Amino acid sequence: MTVATAPDVTYDLDLLRLQHDGAYVQDEFFCCTAPYVYFKAGRGCGKTTVLVFDAVSYAEEHPGSAQLFTEPTYQMVERVALPVLSKLYGRLRGKRIDWNESPPIDITLPNGSTIHLAAADSLDEDRLRGMNLAGLRMDEVTLGRQEGAFHIASASVRDLRFPLQRKLTGTPKGRNWTWRLFSGQPLAGSKQFIAHSQDAEDCGFLPEGWVEERAAEMGGWNAPMARQELLAQELEMAGQVHPQFRRDVHVRAMVYNGQQHRTLAGNGQGGAKDGMGSGLKQRLGGIDFGGVSPTALVVGGLDGGHRAWAVAEFYRHQATLDETARAMAELQERHKVRRWIADPSGKAEIAKLRNMGFEVSPARHGNRLNLRVQLMGARLNLGPGKLPGIYFTPECPNLIAEVEGLMWRRTRLTGGGEEMLTDAFERGTPDHAWDAMVNILAEWDAVPEPWEPPAPMRVW
Repeated sequence: MTVATAPDVTYDLDLLRLQHDGAYVQDEFFCCTAPYVYFKAGRGCGKTTVLVFDAVSYAEEHPGSAQLFTEPTYQMVERVALPVLSKLYGRLRGKRIDWNESPPIDITLPNGSTIHLAAADSLDEDRLRGMNLAGLRMDEVTLGRQEGAFHIASASVRDLRFPLQRKLTGTPKGRNWTWRLFSGQPLAGSKQFIAHSQDAEDCGFLPEGWVEERAAEMGGWNAPMARQELLAQELEMAGQVHPQFRRDVHVRAMVYNGQQHRTLAGNGQGGAKDGMGSGLKQRLGGIDFGGVSPTALVVGGLDGGHRAWAVAEFYRHQATLDETARAMAELQERHKVRRWIADPSGKAEIAKLRNMGFEVSPARHGNRLNLRVQLMGARLNLGPGKLPGIYFTPECPNLIAEVEGLMWRRTRLTGGGEEMLTDAFERGTPDHAWDAMVNILAEWDAVPEPWEPPAPMRVW
């Protein structure tokens, strides 16, 4: 990555030197000139500090420019942004920089540059209509519902006299819109920088032992909350569809005679073995057809204890049926898949694959959401010996991420700020590999065909 040279600034300020994987993350975020930049970091990593410094430096370097800087709410403007601004530039206030502290809050420089400080939850098209911005800086973008505010404000970044930039910071909150724009289907020219809370403690920004204490409070490093809040991983806590999933329990490499195998037929002795030496059988493939969304294939088998294993996957956006068929043929040969179980709504695709010579059946669950969730949930639960009913090998990264990150849709209650969970998955949450695996589970776990929900119990 080519990083621009940081402008010479007149302020007596040492940038926080937060190092992650050998790189100084905040320096790179500050210097990056890409049109869309995201600093994804754990708690305590100085996100607000570097964003304020970045905004003021841009204003100094580009006389006459106008920027919009947002916090999620006005309370955070008062309690977060303004205190950081005062800490960094308080001694220069009224000389090289100035600002007012009551709405509308503007940061002004003698060179004619302005930074408008606002709450994201107050933005609408009418308030921004006619504004021509050179830059947009949004702090803590994952809090609340800021996607709409981002799109509204982003449309005003159009002053062609200046290099146009949109820079965001946040701690992940599930696979939401920031994940989609910077990881799932990245915007053209976007850049993402990542930091962990442990990096901040190592650099002396947090008290010694702070990170370990927070991790212990959250249930240990394998707990999703700790991995999201401290390691900046995009998971979901409230509203998880499968809260019982844990990587340290459910993710396991296939091992036989001390050697790891990557195929169901990897040992040449009648099938691969798990750690308990029992052969995998009933090798099936699951299919979830996609158009613009990814097409997913998953290969699975059962061990001697009737535990399910997911051992391989194919996951591709906008895959054609021919590409899907080629992937199926490769997985079928490599893993000795005997039959494919497909999304029952893809009748035309199933017919075409059958004409190509594949043995394909529609899944027995009939696409009923409650049954599909129950099938996966029952397998994830711990049984005798505290062993789960399903394992995922590291060769299925998208399936693992979907099982871990799948969440229920929220809806805001009328007339209030509270939200409730609904019986539907959150919009934009990937579930394609999850669907493919559930197709297989419906075959193994004795779902009658066609499945019908039980009749309601009569209450006398």
